[in-house]
Formats: sequence, structure tokens, C-alpha cells
Amino acid sequence: MRPTARALVVAVVGICLLAGGAIATQVIYKTPKQLGQTSTTVVRGTVSEINSYWNANQTKIFTETTIVVDETYKGAPFGTVRIRQLGGVVGNVRVTVHGALHWKQGEEVLVYLEPAKNGAFHIAGFSQGKFNIHRDPQTGMPYVNRPELGGTQMVGIPDGGSRATRIERVPLDRFISQTLDQR
Repeated sequence: MRPTARALVVAVVGICLLAGGAIATQVIYKTPKQLGQTSTTVVRGTVSEINSYWNANQTKIFTETTIVVDETYKGAPFGTVRIRQLGGVVGNVRVTVHGALHWKQGEEVLVYLEPAKNGAFHIAGFSQGKFNIHRDPQTGMPYVNRPELGGTQMVGIPDGGSRATRIERVPLDRFISQTLDQR
């Protein structure tokens, strides 16, 4: 193989390897306060069901997560909310959307929601509007933290750092009052 052909092959392979490692969904960063301002509904509850299914044309897989609502902070009160997102597993077929949320049955969450079709919701800010609730084992006091947003590249983060996306162990009542301007 001639040196120029060899160099071209090495360059193409290198570009392919770099592109394969750079898979991410780009999302415009929103602060928790911005999520509170743009969301139509904010609720705290427990994940009761997670179901993946094909759309009517069998061209896309969606996952619908049902949350039993314990408290509504913004919007009309609901007994349950359904959250729909692209991706999931049906039979032997998996559709992966980088940056999509992962759900666990029984987990307690705080979610900032935007309306979708057929009475379902989307998480505000793509995946940014889901927060996990952890309770202090001694007192039962609820704390908020943000799950890892793996596979998501945030655009427009202040100071360009990822520290702004981390939320760790903030008391729930303080987090709600700060993000929804409740005094």
C-alpha cells in the first residue's frame, strides 16, 4: 500500500473511532429555576409502572412511566401522571436514546413536566426535570438530588462547567421554594 493511501486509511479509521465515542444528545442547559418557570406541572410521587411499546406504525419504541402523585406543587392536582419518552425495549428490539432517563419501579421522584399528546407528559428540559428523592434514614426528611445525565451534552452551562448540573442533597422544601419562587 502506498504511503498516501495508508495515511488516508489511518485518518478514516481515526475519524470513525472518534465519532463512535462522541455519541451524545445535545440539550440546552436550564437551571432548576428555569425548569420551574417553564413547566406546567411539578409533582412528587412514586414510580408505579414502566411500559415500553411500539407506535402505531411500528417505526418507534416509546417508554411510558406512570407516577402515583403524592403532592402537586404546580398545576392541576393529579392522582397519577404518565411520562412518555422515546426509546425502550420491546421483545428483542432495543431503541436507545442517548440522555434519556432511566426509571425504577418504586423510586420516589420530583418531576418538572410539560404536556405531551393524549394526556401524557414529557420531562421539562429533556432529561433535566427529573430529580430523585432520598430520605434521611434517621428523620425521614426528604432530600433532592439530580440523577446522572449520562449521554447528554449540556449546551450553555454557565462558566462552561459541569458543576452547574450537579444537585446533591438539597432539602425538598428549600428546593421547591427556590425553583418555584415560593416564599
